[in-house]
Formats: sequence, structure tokens, C-alpha cells
Amino acid sequence: MTLRSLMCFTSGMRELGFIPAQIVGGESIWVADANTAQGREDIVLEDYTPADGYTLAYTFDAPTPLSVDADANGGNTGWTLDITGAQTLTLPPGRVPFVGMITHTSSGRTFAADRGGIVVEASPARTSDWTAVLTAIEAALLTVATNPHGNLSMDGMSVSYRGSSDLIALRDYAKREQGKDLGRRNPRRILTRFV
Repeated sequence: MTLRSLMCFTSGMRELGFIPAQIVGGESIWVADANTAQGREDIVLEDYTPADGYTLAYTFDAPTPLSVDADANGGNTGWTLDITGAQTLTLPPGRVPFVGMITHTSSGRTFAADRGGIVVEASPARTSDWTAVLTAIEAALLTVATNPHGNLSMDGMSVSYRGSSDLIALRDYAKREQGKDLGRRNPRRILTRFV
């Protein structure tokens, strides 16, 4: 993890560099002066402090957006941010955009103070709902010889099929979706011909 110490201003929002550029899903993010292991510092925005009635919250763009409130530091001059491993495990693999929003508690005014993206590597502990779907499809494929037309019920969904080709197409789709959930890339075949 690297800390970008320089601030740069882009389209009215600051890219502060407090959030690490890359993590493994399930890894904690702890932005605080007390975090000496990574040489971190508190999040300080000189014109906007908790003492002046401002709050800070970070939101990560995920299928289920993750929002985490920053805590006022001991001197009430800035914030610390603690995002648990359980929370980062919910972030999808790949680049996840985030935004840090400042809110003035008495006026309700809100504006973006930080923005960027974090690259999340899939955790070995990550699971996929598509695993259960694949298990049901495999079981149906075993019985398709005796019952070529049938229904498949899984995860609150019912699918009718007419033979093994329908099941194989559904299995291929489920494998792709499971791969996305688990952060696997689809293998690419490159065909060449030498003359």
C-alpha cells in the first residue's frame, strides 16, 4: 500500500491519497495517525474540521454500496477511518471508485472532498451465490437422460429446460457469473496461423 502525500485538484474534488491504491478483499483499511505500521496520518481538511461541525463519510461503488463514517480524531482536527476486513470483503474484484463526502451538520450542506479508486484483488475467502446454482445444474444434468424436460428450482428461482443443451448453456452462464464474483478472468484464446 502506498500513500500519495501530494494533493491534486481535479474537477472540484480533491484526490487526497489517504485510501490505499490496492488491497486484497478482506484486508482492513485503517487510516489513522496511530497506524505506525503503514506510516499513515489522520485525514485532515484544514477548512473543515469535526470541531466546526463537519462529518466525513466514504462511499464505495459496489453492487451493494459500502458507506463508512470516519471518526473525529482526538484533537477534533480531522478524522480517522477504519474499514473492517468484513466490509472490504463485500467489494467486488477490480477497480472500485469511491468518494469522501463532507457534511455540515447544522446546515445539511454536503460536498465531495475526496475521490478516487481502489483496486481490490479477490480474496481466497470470497464465495459466490452461483456455486449453489452450478451444483443444482450439475444434478439436473445427471438426470436429463431419463427426464429431458423438467424444472430446476434454485435460490428462489425456477427454470424450465428442454434437454441437455439448455442446461449446458445455463451452466456456462453460471460459471461466467461465478468467475466474476470470485475475481477470475475468463481465459482468452489467441489463434494464430503461421504461413
